[in-house]
Amino acid sequence: MDNITYFDSCCYLGRHVHMSGDQPETADEIISLMDHFCIHESLVIDVLSRETNPMAGNRRIVERTKDHTRLHPAWAVLMTQSQELPPPKELVAQMQEFDVGALYMFYGQFDIRLDEWGVDDLLEVLEEFHVPVFMCPINWRMVSMDVTDWSNIVRICRKFPQLPVIVTESRTYKSQRAAYAALEACPNLKFDISSWWLHRSIEFICKNWGAERLVWGSQLPERNPGIPMMQLNYSDISHEELSMIASGNMRKMLSWNSSIEFIDNVDFSEPVDNLHKKARERLSLADEDFDDCHGHIGWCTPHHVVHDKPEDLVKEMDKFGIQRCFVFSLEGVFGDETYGNEEVAKVIHQFPDRFIGFTLLNLNHGEKIVGNELQRGLEMGMKGVKLINDYHGYPPEGSLVDFACEFTHEHNLFILNHNWGSPAQIERLCKTYPKACFITGHATKAYAEVTKKVDNLYICTCPLLRLGDAEHYVKIYGADRIMFGSDLTDLPIGWGMAQVLYANISEKDKRLIMGGNMQRLLKEKMMS
Repeated sequence: MDNITYFDSCCYLGRHVHMSGDQPETADEIISLMDHFCIHESLVIDVLSRETNPMAGNRRIVERTKDHTRLHPAWAVLMTQSQELPPPKELVAQMQEFDVGALYMFYGQFDIRLDEWGVDDLLEVLEEFHVPVFMCPINWRMVSMDVTDWSNIVRICRKFPQLPVIVTESRTYKSQRAAYAALEACPNLKFDISSWWLHRSIEFICKNWGAERLVWGSQLPERNPGIPMMQLNYSDISHEELSMIASGNMRKMLSWNSSIEFIDNVDFSEPVDNLHKKARERLSLADEDFDDCHGHIGWCTPHHVVHDKPEDLVKEMDKFGIQRCFVFSLEGVFGDETYGNEEVAKVIHQFPDRFIGFTLLNLNHGEKIVGNELQRGLEMGMKGVKLINDYHGYPPEGSLVDFACEFTHEHNLFILNHNWGSPAQIERLCKTYPKACFITGHATKAYAEVTKKVDNLYICTCPLLRLGDAEHYVKIYGADRIMFGSDLTDLPIGWGMAQVLYANISEKDKRLIMGGNMQRLLKEKMMS
C-alpha cells in the first residue's frame, strides 16, 4: 500500500434501531471488516450515543475499545444547559483521561440548537483545547440528505476559528454549492467524504481549498467502506494529498490529546480475488474490459456541478477500464429534454466507440411530442430510451410508458427507467414488449420474482450502498441479471465500482456484472 494508512473518521459500534439481523455490531466484527478493506484505524462512536443516550454510550465505547488499539473512541456531546454531561472543562479532562479524541454533535437527533445561546459556551472551551467536533444533522428516525445547517456552521467556524469543525451527514448533494461557499468562508471547516458521492468532488476541493479540508470516513458498518475508499484512491490528486485525506488530517486533529497512540503496521487479510486486490492496492484498471449501463451527459443541474468536457469523461472511463457507457441527458431530467438530447447526440458522434446514446423523454409533453422525440433520437443515432417519469410527475402506469416501450420493442432497443413501478407493471411490460431490453435505473430488490419469469429485465447496480448489498443482489437475482451502472457524471465511477470489486462474490460474477452481461446484450442487438 506504499505507506498510505487509512483512518476511518466515521465508524459506529453497537446495535442500532434499524439494523438487520446479520449486520456486524461488535469490535471484533468491525476489525475483521477493517482487514477486508485495508483500514488501519477507526474513530468509533457507540450507536447508543448517537441515537438515544450519550451518557451511557460514551461510557460503553470506552469499555468496548480499551482492548483494541486500532479503535479510537469518540463521544457524543449535548448542550450544557440540560446538565446531562459534565461541564465543558471537566468533559475535556475526561476525554484526555480515557483517550477520547473527538466529539460528535448529533444536533438533528437531539435537537441541539446551533445558535449562540445554545452551544457557544461549550464550543468556547472546545476551541481552547482544539478538540475536533463532528457536526451531524441526521435524525435517525427520518434520515434524509442535505440537512446541514450551513448558516450556523459558518457562524460557528467564524466565531471559533481555532476549532476544528467537520461536517458529516447522510449525503451532501444539492447543497454542494452552499458547501463550497462555506469552505471559502471558513478555513477551519472540513468535510467527511463519506457523504460526498459527487463526480470529481475530491479533486475540486483539493484544487480550490486544499486536501487538508477533507477526512476519510465510511459510516461502517451500515455502509460499504470500499465505496469512499475507492473514490479516494482513484481520485486525480497527488500522493501527498491522498495521504492527508486517508489518515494524516484526522491524526493531526486528534493529536490535541497526547495520550492517543496511532497504528501504522497492520497485517491485513488476503484479497479474495484479483479484482479485489487491484482495488485495495490502487492498481491500474485501465486494461480491464468493463462497461457501464448508466451515465449522464450534461453540464449543469439545480443539484450538481459539472466541470468536465466530453474528453475528460473519456479519460475518466479509460482510468477505470470502461470501454462503453450508455448515456442520456442530465439537463433533461430537470428541464428541456430536446436540448439535453442534442447534447448527448454531439458527444456520441464525437466518441462513437465509447458512448451509446439514449433518448430521454418527458411523458408529460404528450404522445405527439414524445413520438417526435423518439423518432428524432433515432435519426441522431440513439440506441435506447431513458424514462424518468418518477421525477417528472408522470404516473408509472400511464399510457405513454407503454407508448415508449412499444417503440423500443419495434426498434429492438434498450430502455432504462429511473423507477419502473410495481413488480406487476414491469412484468407486464417485459412480456408485452419482449424485443425491448428493460433496465432499472437503480438497484432494487423488488423484481427478484419478475426476473425468474422474463428474460429481458436487468438490474443496475447503482447504488449498492449498504454493506453486503452486492452479495445479497447476486443471491436473489444471479450475477447474469445485474449490470454495473456508475451514474456518471452524477456519481464518481470508482465510488460505484467499489460496490462490486470489494464484494465477497466470485471474480466470474464480478466480471459478468462489470461488463460481460452488457457485452452479450450489445452483441445480441448487433451494436458492438
